[in-house]
Amino acid sequence: MNRLAIAFLAAQLATTATFAADTATTTTIPVDSSAFVFSPGNWTGDDGRSGKLFRQTWNPNAYFRVSWETKNSKPSAKLLLDTSSFTAKFGPPHLAYSVDGVWTGKVPCAKEIVLENLAGAGKHTLTVVLYTSTQVERWGSPGKSGLNVLRVTGLQTDADATPVPDAPAPKWALIVGDSITEGCGAGPLAPYSHLLGEALRTQGYEYGVSACGWSGWLNRGDNPPDKDVPAYYVVSKSTDGVNGEHDDQASRWNKIDGNNHSLLDSKGHLSAYGQENQEPALIVINYGTNDALWRSNPLDTSASMVQALAALRKSAPEARIVMLVPFGQYFVKEIKAAVATHQQNHPGDTKVSVIDLGRGVAKTLAAPKNLLGGLHPNDLGHANFAAQIIPQVMSLLAADAKR
Repeated sequence: MNRLAIAFLAAQLATTATFAADTATTTTIPVDSSAFVFSPGNWTGDDGRSGKLFRQTWNPNAYFRVSWETKNSKPSAKLLLDTSSFTAKFGPPHLAYSVDGVWTGKVPCAKEIVLENLAGAGKHTLTVVLYTSTQVERWGSPGKSGLNVLRVTGLQTDADATPVPDAPAPKWALIVGDSITEGCGAGPLAPYSHLLGEALRTQGYEYGVSACGWSGWLNRGDNPPDKDVPAYYVVSKSTDGVNGEHDDQASRWNKIDGNNHSLLDSKGHLSAYGQENQEPALIVINYGTNDALWRSNPLDTSASMVQALAALRKSAPEARIVMLVPFGQYFVKEIKAAVATHQQNHPGDTKVSVIDLGRGVAKTLAAPKNLLGGLHPNDLGHANFAAQIIPQVMSLLAADAKR
């Protein structure tokens, strides 16, 4: 064997040895570990809403957390993602993540993300929030996942690390809306929906944000011309703003994504993770802006509200349902009338409310060069609106707890 061949073989052996040494110094916590907790109502996997290989979501503000312990005084860890579906058409979604309470923002999804701010032996907790993604190809279709999704496959840690079991809080909130609830125009962790959810977490709740730009009661979501996300609760041919023909196939109120993943359990109730007895304790809906801007049929829109309230009550019998008047004051009368109609049809239902921040908010957002943004509020706008919404929601929940 000549010297060139010997050198080449030696290099290969050295590379193999280095690779073996590297793999021996790490371990991977899989997504089906009890150390992982995923935001309710947001995630699916390789086996329905669970599985061993991955969890994925298309919902901005969806989150997960995972905890582990290590004896290594200089620990390291990598978040592992499957990015194989990404294309140049939309680019990668962006994340924000916290390591032991220290946040890093606007992180593009990649196959491996080395965690910053990880230091010292002991217990560590990673929390990841899907910050933003392009509003295209997120929903999917029967038998086919959306392409523009966050897909998590595990967390790579030091070899001596051990997962720390965790469990989701028993109560959870479902926060539904359009691009404003999604957080378009706001920075990481800034949307009112995230701030409301985090306030609820201090009271023992998990929360799932199910929001999509362009969407409404009747208006399909995501960017034209595709608009591949169904409208929330499709009703047509209404002559009175109450009755009409509901198209469940064209609606997303009871679905997680387009790939046959239902948000309901075997009893037809909304479910956090697919099992029975996991109904939300709170549902907040902020819809109407796009129905007004895209001129949805007013009678059909009103009927959609009335029928959606009935469907939500049937699928979450004990939930507090809050209809949030859009910040631009769209469909104010119709929203309040829909709640009044629901209460007339269900006189025993005392857990449906309206939160209206008032005309001043709409006037502010419409004013040129105002501090709070425009149609899409900026970070200050979201913070101010959250400061008004959170105490009202907490007051309603406190009153329910006393019943």
